[in-house]
Amino acid sequence: MSNSNTVTVTTGYLTPQKGIHWRSIVGFELAWLTLVYFQSMAIVPVLAYLLYGLYLLPNRARLAVMLTAVAGIVIDAILVSLHIISFNDSLIMPGWFVLLWALFALAAVETMAGFLKPWWLGVVLGATGGPLSYLGGAALSGGVLQFPLGAVSFVVLVLVWGLLGLILGYSRRFYAQTDR
Repeated sequence: MSNSNTVTVTTGYLTPQKGIHWRSIVGFELAWLTLVYFQSMAIVPVLAYLLYGLYLLPNRARLAVMLTAVAGIVIDAILVSLHIISFNDSLIMPGWFVLLWALFALAAVETMAGFLKPWWLGVVLGATGGPLSYLGGAALSGGVLQFPLGAVSFVVLVLVWGLLGLILGYSRRFYAQTDR
């Protein structure tokens, strides 16, 4: 049940892999692209990848994935209700977008446990990568993901994702063996 590259079963903590966690990075990017482009048609294979990734994690890391996913879904639901982002003018996020949050949470826990040691790195990665991912998703989603407030939407996403990056950087202490 354990992957010797990433898991220490005796402590229950995720042991960060040395180097780049390629399966997680490539898997997330492929799943992201598949969900954004094919949307609901891609849910089953992407869900299978998510379950496989969760299977490889120790319990603390699984909990961190679930908490991160729930927090992200709640944050995006708030952003939808404030009309910062929208999905074809619907107040409900599509299922494929909810699954994107679970995938991001898995990738964040697996990859960021190893390199988010300085707090500012989480802020920089979050404030740039998060909003750019939304812009890419809007471009590839066929108009499903929209930014009703234009530039204001983007600024809000930069601020929200910068804060999320900071929180993710500090949360790694909960689920990953670190040199504290």
